[in-house]
Amino acid sequence: MFIARPDAELHVQAFGQGPASLLAIGGWVGPGALWLDMFGHLPHRRCVALDHRGSGHSQTLNGPITLQAMADDLVAVADALDLRDCLLAAESSGVGVALMAARQAPARFAGLVLCGGAWQRAEPDAIDAQVRALQSDHDGFLRRFVAACLPESPGPSLRHWGLQLLRKAPLQRAIQLMQTRLHLDLVDALPHIDLPTLVLHGQADAIVPPDASWLLAERLPKARLQLLADLGHVPMATAPAEVARWIEQAFPAAVPDR
Repeated sequence: MFIARPDAELHVQAFGQGPASLLAIGGWVGPGALWLDMFGHLPHRRCVALDHRGSGHSQTLNGPITLQAMADDLVAVADALDLRDCLLAAESSGVGVALMAARQAPARFAGLVLCGGAWQRAEPDAIDAQVRALQSDHDGFLRRFVAACLPESPGPSLRHWGLQLLRKAPLQRAIQLMQTRLHLDLVDALPHIDLPTLVLHGQADAIVPPDASWLLAERLPKARLQLLADLGHVPMATAPAEVARWIEQAFPAAVPDR
C-alpha cells in the first residue's frame, strides 16, 4: 500500500494482526524489505516495513530529501496505520532518522530497535569522496557496498537480492540520501531520548564500526547493547531469527488468548 504525504508517496508493507506492532526502515537506499524475513519470527506483532523516501518503491514528488521529512514520515505512517504499542526499528543511517522521530514524538513509540547505527554526523570530505565514486560508477559502487554489507554470506544469492533492492533508488536520490548524513546533529539530543532501546551491532560489520553502537548505548538513558558474533551490517536479513529473538527478549509481546 501507499501512504500519501504532502511531498511523497510512501510504500509500506504490513503483516500480522498482533496487539503490539513494529515499524521498520532501512538505511541509505535500503528499503523496508531488509526486515521482511525477520517479521515471520515475530508472530504476535503487527509488523510494518516502510520504504523511506528515496528508497524502494516510495516516491519523492518534489524538492530535496531531508532528515526532518523522513522523521516526520515515520510518525505519519505510525498514525495512519494506527500502530499500537509500536517499536520503531531502524538500521544503519536509518537509525539517525528513528532517533529524530523518537525525540520529537516520544509518546508515539514504545521503544527503539537500532541496528548497526550510522547515527553520527559524517565528515564532508568522506561524503564528497563517496558521491564522486557513485557518480563515476553507480553500479560498481553498489556492488562493492553490498559485498561489504554481507561478509557472512557464503553464496551469491543474497548479494544479488541486495543489489536489486539498492538499484531501485535513482542515482540522484542515492546522492541526496548520502548527503543527509552531513546534517545529523544528535549528540545533545541523545540523553533526552529515554525510550527503552535495544542496540544491536554485528561484530563483523565492515560499514559501521561496533564502537559507534557502544557510544550510542552509553549516551541513551535506557539502552541495552547486544553485539552479534560473526554477523555483518544487515543481521536482520542474514540472521533474522537471532535478531527477532533479541527483540522478543527486550520487548516481550503479549501472546493472545486462544
